[in-house]
Amino acid sequence: MTTAHDSDGSEIEVLFHKPGSPHIERLIPEEDGPVTFRLHPWERAVEQQEMSVCGRLEIQEVLVRGARPTVKTSVSQLNGTAHSAHIAAIEAAQAAIAKGPLRKVVLSSLLHVKASGLDNVDVVRRLALAHPDSFTWACTHPSIGTWFGSSPEPLVQGTWPHLRTACLAGTRMAHLGDVTDPWTEKEREEQDLVTEGALAALQQSGCQNIQTSDRETIQYGPIEHLRTWIDFEATRPLDEIIGALHPTPAVGGTPRKEALDFIAQHEDHDRAYYTGWVGVQQNQDLSFYVNLRCAQLHDDVLTAYAGGGITAASRPEAEWDETRNKLRAVLDPIVHWNG
Repeated sequence: MTTAHDSDGSEIEVLFHKPGSPHIERLIPEEDGPVTFRLHPWERAVEQQEMSVCGRLEIQEVLVRGARPTVKTSVSQLNGTAHSAHIAAIEAAQAAIAKGPLRKVVLSSLLHVKASGLDNVDVVRRLALAHPDSFTWACTHPSIGTWFGSSPEPLVQGTWPHLRTACLAGTRMAHLGDVTDPWTEKEREEQDLVTEGALAALQQSGCQNIQTSDRETIQYGPIEHLRTWIDFEATRPLDEIIGALHPTPAVGGTPRKEALDFIAQHEDHDRAYYTGWVGVQQNQDLSFYVNLRCAQLHDDVLTAYAGGGITAASRPEAEWDETRNKLRAVLDPIVHWNG
């Protein structure tokens, strides 16, 4: 684990916006500070390790709701995952699913765009205003450079030991028809697999008083997802609970080992911190999120990540379109691009 010890914090910047909060907060690095920001990589990331910063909080600025910035940096697309490569991976996944035991696998893609002049405070402000019910964050640290994101998916949150996790899956464009339009069988099945996986993980971890909510539809920018909450009481250490839940079927697949093996064989990029987890803890209060809709900024190149769950019922072209829509959710509030 990489931990920040810089006394003046000159090379470290951590900003975040909690869901529903009226302001952006800044973490002032202090070795024995009461608040810990953690950024954990994807299960099979090649080089990245967990990054942790301790400190104290101060309000960065109060958000002015409805005052969305209109001037955005124009960027040019450089390269990224090719359409043909993503379609081929989806077709390979469906062939593997047909043979079993793989039931679902999440395949990701990335996009590189040329971007200059981006500022962490402005990035968090724009994303928080666009996605006020998500956990939005930005972190600059000597060990990782600059990463930021805005996730709608809580992994573990609550006051220890009374916690909850969100089972989020299924994606469609928002407001394409009447709000009562039904979700497709593919989307419902995909979300069921995530819920089943979380329930099994919690039961195997000895959690108690496990209760599930009704399934609901939530909106995230231009897209919608299905979500089920699971409330539970933890009886084992936090990292054991997180290790049992993550990688969830929403970012890996199911069964877990087969899905992770397939991803390692068919994705030609390192996910790094994408689909890991990120969040903050203060005393017994904790809030960690699956690191979705995130990007890395390095030498004026912005690398954004997006993925989608592949099942037997998936339509390859629709899955490609889904990744483009998810990229829009993270990029559109920040920059102008021609995706």
